[in-house]
Amino acid sequence: GSRRVMAAAGEERAADLMLKCVEEGRVDVLCSILSQLKAKPDFHDQVDIVCCNDGTLLHRAVALDSTDAVNALLANGVNPCVQSDAGKTPYQCCKSDAVRNAFVQEAIRAITLSNNGRLCQLISSGIPVDAVDSPSSNNTLLNWAADFSTVEIVRTLCDSGAAVNAANTKGETALLTAVRRGDEAIARQLLAAGADPKAKTVKGEDAFEIATKKGGALLPLLSQDTVTRGIRRSASVESMDFDRSSMISCETSTAALFNDRSAEFKSGKPECWTDILWPQPKLIRVNGAARALQLPKDNRLKIYFDDSSDGCPRRLMQAIQISAPLLNSAGLEMDYRGHKTPDHDKEDASLEGRVTVGVWDDRRKSGAYCLAIEATGIEITACDYAGVRYAMATLVQIVRLHRYAAKHQASSQQQNGHAPVSNGTSSSHQVPAPLASDPDQFYLPSILTNGDIPSLTVRDEPDRTFRAIYQDFSGCRILNTETLLQLATRLSYCKANYLFVNFEVRTTDRYQLPYTNRDLFHMSQVCDELFVTLVPSLDLQSNYIEPLGCRTIIDHFLDDFPLSKAAHFGPNIASILIANRQVLAAVQRRVKRIFLSVEVDEKNAAALSRVPPYVTLCVEGRFPFEAERLLNPRVSLVLRFSTGDDGYLCAAPDSTAKKALLAAKLGERSTVVGTMVCELSTGCEIVPPSLSYIPLLAAVGVGWNCAVDMRRFAFLLPRITAHHVLLDGGMVALFEQASTLGRVEHQLTRFSCGSWRPGQDAGDFDLAATAAALSVAPSAVAISPPASEYFSVPSAVASKRSTGALASLVPSPSSSSLPPISVFVEIILNPENLALDRLTPVIFKKARIELRRSLRALDDARRSLPYNFELALVLAEIKLVTELLVLASRIGQSLCVHGGSFLASNNNVNGGGSPLDADRKRSDTGIPYSPGRVGVGHLPLAIRTDLANSLLEIRAQFQHVWLSRSMPSTLPNALKIFDNLFKALLPPDLQEFGKQLL
Repeated sequence: GSRRVMAAAGEERAADLMLKCVEEGRVDVLCSILSQLKAKPDFHDQVDIVCCNDGTLLHRAVALDSTDAVNALLANGVNPCVQSDAGKTPYQCCKSDAVRNAFVQEAIRAITLSNNGRLCQLISSGIPVDAVDSPSSNNTLLNWAADFSTVEIVRTLCDSGAAVNAANTKGETALLTAVRRGDEAIARQLLAAGADPKAKTVKGEDAFEIATKKGGALLPLLSQDTVTRGIRRSASVESMDFDRSSMISCETSTAALFNDRSAEFKSGKPECWTDILWPQPKLIRVNGAARALQLPKDNRLKIYFDDSSDGCPRRLMQAIQISAPLLNSAGLEMDYRGHKTPDHDKEDASLEGRVTVGVWDDRRKSGAYCLAIEATGIEITACDYAGVRYAMATLVQIVRLHRYAAKHQASSQQQNGHAPVSNGTSSSHQVPAPLASDPDQFYLPSILTNGDIPSLTVRDEPDRTFRAIYQDFSGCRILNTETLLQLATRLSYCKANYLFVNFEVRTTDRYQLPYTNRDLFHMSQVCDELFVTLVPSLDLQSNYIEPLGCRTIIDHFLDDFPLSKAAHFGPNIASILIANRQVLAAVQRRVKRIFLSVEVDEKNAAALSRVPPYVTLCVEGRFPFEAERLLNPRVSLVLRFSTGDDGYLCAAPDSTAKKALLAAKLGERSTVVGTMVCELSTGCEIVPPSLSYIPLLAAVGVGWNCAVDMRRFAFLLPRITAHHVLLDGGMVALFEQASTLGRVEHQLTRFSCGSWRPGQDAGDFDLAATAAALSVAPSAVAISPPASEYFSVPSAVASKRSTGALASLVPSPSSSSLPPISVFVEIILNPENLALDRLTPVIFKKARIELRRSLRALDDARRSLPYNFELALVLAEIKLVTELLVLASRIGQSLCVHGGSFLASNNNVNGGGSPLDADRKRSDTGIPYSPGRVGVGHLPLAIRTDLANSLLEIRAQFQHVWLSRSMPSTLPNALKIFDNLFKALLPPDLQEFGKQLL
């Protein structure tokens, strides 16, 4: 033909010879020639030329309907994308299914060999991306990739439009195949492409059942996807349903129960954008008159090392590289350029995006640094590598806040019909756009909105070198490795430097930790890179064990942490080690530093005062601080604070701020080396980790800077947490609603206990009395006017009750009166025997109204939520707890309405009838009766059934949320709380049916 290529004589002869082999059916000779030509660099020039009227050799083989020849050519790498004179590829010229299947088999071969380039060639040639291997098996290319290939191949097929939910004859989709294979990366890619984890095989198995049979390793991933989809596509259970029970008029005595006195300030309006930096730097000076720094147009920061620095470039790179993922989320990358050049400091040698880093040991505290930002570049100087890491963390926070402000400004201009102003930088960074419904809520005062960073200097160092996070895995809540390391990463970004991981071993059981040795080693490695010291912690369920037996358990435990240089032991083991110094000395030979959690009293103070210097005691932070009085000043102390309040589901904003203030002031004692904020295992462990983010950040912040004014920053903590934990300032509503949950729960419980009165000033946040008890200077507790209405109390009242107010921050175990238990916790854990004397239906109705406001705010946030596992999971966790509290409020309201008539009828029986009649009354109902107490068994059957159905929906959501964070083996124990409440709510005639639902 006119397009026949005339090449060299040898090449023409090879093409003609192969064409003759194809036409005569000599596939054996064709294969021999192809095998010889494959070794030559011009292989494709010889086999892919147009050599006949049909086109290439492959076109001719297709035209002859020669399946064998097509197989031979494809197997030897012939290009299927070459077009004929008619503009068709060989696949488009196929006449029979057998030849088409030859192309499909070549695609399957490329998939099994993970040859992405070949697969792209075949898809480009026209092979359907959903082609199947045979009608009998009906496996698509994606099924094959999920079973035998890599995540890159799966991603290529998904990007090419493959049907992710197509099933084979067994009913298996690609996701089910990947789950059965146990490949997390492929499963994650398929879920991101829209695969349905609830699709079932012919045998009725879905992805969750298959993952469970395979050991449960992929259950967290499947649950995360379920939570993400549920958050994006559906509203909450209660958000669209208003209370349709009896309309009871509001009582004057409870009208102000849930009034939010801090509404004006609680929106989190900072005085300056620097208020969002956390922990607050010791000194930050913004030079508004100087030129601002423009971020590089190529979005690359050029890192130079000062040649006079004491630091090793490799170690400096390691300290800097930790911040790379967070910088990437702001659209910036790092480019290491080595030592600075001789003309580096000249004004005319300004290099866009220049960052100069150096370490000089000037005898300041570990972690001290200075960050200088000028128009000519950025300079970081530190006293050690930890200081470089913290300086980079502060720089990342500054960059992200300015990126956020620029994106917010662009979004506002687009909504107002104006074109966004550009400063020349790329807008491809991934800082999420804030919600546009309330622009003032996301305004950062005095910040540049064009993306530039003002000239400023930050000089900072920690007040306490010990800033610890304590995760307690002694109960049913055991975080999976991914969640634990993510928590360590986020909190190290906020300058925490110790992570305690606590386990409990029962002396009656065989010693075994929930993590594998590989997981523990991986945790240690990651923590070292983050400049976080991982401290393993151990305790026994009791101290009734021989010292040698205790030492054996400790040895087994330390064998699992061979690289650890410190260890922590709980109260039971601590009492054994203090009483047996030989065992303590033997443990010290394996770890250099030992932390012991103890309760200091008059009886053990003498023994604790004689502990060796390598022992640090961890004591409860409370006022008055008796440990300081009882112990010898030679003993080093660490203050322990819990993230929540004992007996409550959620932490209240006032308790979080009070603990932070107490930690800051007690931390000034000379014997205190630092603070430890503990997320403890309690009797009600269904509260997810995201509700403890605010207390964790508050404690870490005051550990770094004790001078921070918690009276002002307490209201900024939701916004700070959204920016630095979720990395999305637009999601501040999530943590504001989490604070609302704690406020509602605590106020309702105070009212139930008789400790709250309408119109009581500062009943929720009495920090004025706290400051007076701690002798805080007036300047240290001064607040801006919007908060005064919520904080302040009359000075006379504050002076009278100052000591008592502070002593109530952490209840003393020796107190005669036990601390109150949350009304909601009592309803959930003890639904059959409740004392609701002071509560009325109106009280619970008001609680439900407040909680529904939170649900509506969460639904508003859901509408703007991107497909992001972490954001969706946090939203789902807070929504889950909110709906659980709504259900508890419904139960309480129903008990107040119907339980009163039951008590009245029992009183009539007991007062006007014989004891036999009363016994008969109890026998007829089958409900245990105690004077003044009610239970869900007293409710009408229809109401009980309705409440049980609502609980089932919440229970299903809880399973996915729990599996997203915790180890799958812990789920059955976590569900017992829901199961017990469900059994109590279910009418007697439905108990057997209820067992099938659980």
